[in-house]
Amino acid sequence: MASGVWVLIEHKGGQLAAISKELLGKGKELADALGQPLGALVLGDSTGGLVEQAFAAGAAKAYVVEDAALANYTTDGYVAAAKAAIEAHQPEVLLTGSSLQMRDLTGALAAELGTGLAPDVTGIKVEGGSVQAMRPSHGANVINTLSFGEARPMIASVRRQVGQPIQGAGSGEVVKVAMPQVTIRTKVRKVEERTGAVNLADAMVIVSGGRGLGSPDNYTKLIPELARVMGGTHGASRAIVDAGWIAYERQVGQTGKTVAPKLYVACGISGAIQHLAGMRSSNTIVAINKDADAPIFKVATYGIVGDVNEILPALTAEVQTKTGK
Repeated sequence: MASGVWVLIEHKGGQLAAISKELLGKGKELADALGQPLGALVLGDSTGGLVEQAFAAGAAKAYVVEDAALANYTTDGYVAAAKAAIEAHQPEVLLTGSSLQMRDLTGALAAELGTGLAPDVTGIKVEGGSVQAMRPSHGANVINTLSFGEARPMIASVRRQVGQPIQGAGSGEVVKVAMPQVTIRTKVRKVEERTGAVNLADAMVIVSGGRGLGSPDNYTKLIPELARVMGGTHGASRAIVDAGWIAYERQVGQTGKTVAPKLYVACGISGAIQHLAGMRSSNTIVAINKDADAPIFKVATYGIVGDVNEILPALTAEVQTKTGK
């Protein structure tokens, strides 16, 4: 019998990642619909605090593989640990985030288990007793509904903002799983934080600029400041990254970062397909463009037609008045 819906816990510095808290909320929804418990799969070299956090975020059980070999992520180590837990306890569904590491892990894990994988999904639900996942394609102009075969577990890597964190009981059952013997072909000697690294994927507010700003000086003067007073970070379209206005790490789009913030402000961005593919999952989209027929307005929650270089100073001043920043 399947042992429920599991969420593979991502963590850093002893803290659950935001995506794991969101997925525990979504996992509880799926588990209730399937009539099964919600479990957390916790892998690492020191997991006690992570287990407590997983219970606080909704998990009823924690399946734990604790070993020094899991101190840092490696494909060999984490796939072997996850596979051992899954084969021992047979979950119906396994959810992970859609980070680079989780995309690496889920592909390898699905291959090892001979099961189905829905990658980088923007929605997942139970329909008629079956799990279905939604995944965009063709520049996000098509939303595909994916179903799974008979093999279990059904594995899905999920984007941000698909679920909402919930409050759990704070306690639950801990199930220990032994780390299997495995040859880890990659040795991680040291992990260092990059100074000044940009984390667009986890940002709740993103203000992005495009070629409609007219010059790199206008971008530098207007976009970061609006992002600051809104309590967010700033991004960019591919056009201005290619033009050398701003570094690639700020690029939002199919060939840059895929983001799903609560608020996305597109300033002077026309809305090319590749850009829309990277941001149309945002909860609220505000578009500012002087071209009333710009494609960005088709996905925008709110639109302002006008010169972005005139509108942004006024908008920044108004937000600053409201927030005091």
